[in-house]
Amino acid sequence: MGCTFSAHAGDPGPYWLVFLDISEESYQDGQKLLIDLRKMESLSDGKREFCFMCNGGDAGSYVDVLYLYSIPVGLSVEELRKAVKGDDEAKRKMQSVLNKFEDNKGHGVDGLLIYDHQPGKVTIYTMDKKVGSKLTTEGKEVKSRLLHSSLDKLLEDAAGKLDRPV
Repeated sequence: MGCTFSAHAGDPGPYWLVFLDISEESYQDGQKLLIDLRKMESLSDGKREFCFMCNGGDAGSYVDVLYLYSIPVGLSVEELRKAVKGDDEAKRKMQSVLNKFEDNKGHGVDGLLIYDHQPGKVTIYTMDKKVGSKLTTEGKEVKSRLLHSSLDKLLEDAAGKLDRPV
């Protein structure tokens, strides 16, 4: 049984997100996993009823636009690594980039999901475009890499923490 999505009064609608993997080179699997997930119609492992990031069926209405292949100019892996380690200046700088970003149709983004795979754990940091807001995290212990369903759940939980207008 699938989950359907419909917009209600006051509902901010589907997400517009940026995804960036800031893992060290030997652990940079986030973009590939997310590309695979976006190509799926649904999750095949049966661990979740619906797929937040998949492009198939009703799931396509959860995430409208995902900047995955190209990111807003000015976002920097090095500055984001500093931000997740607690550097407030780097965080504000990156939030300022998100806040000012508009695509060629004048649409901005809701926020940034930062993927950080360290030995034994994957953490998703949620960065609002509101300058000065705190980073939030979702994490999962891993042996080698995440299952697609686990990544989807982490990303859904992380996106849910974004401050979006109602």
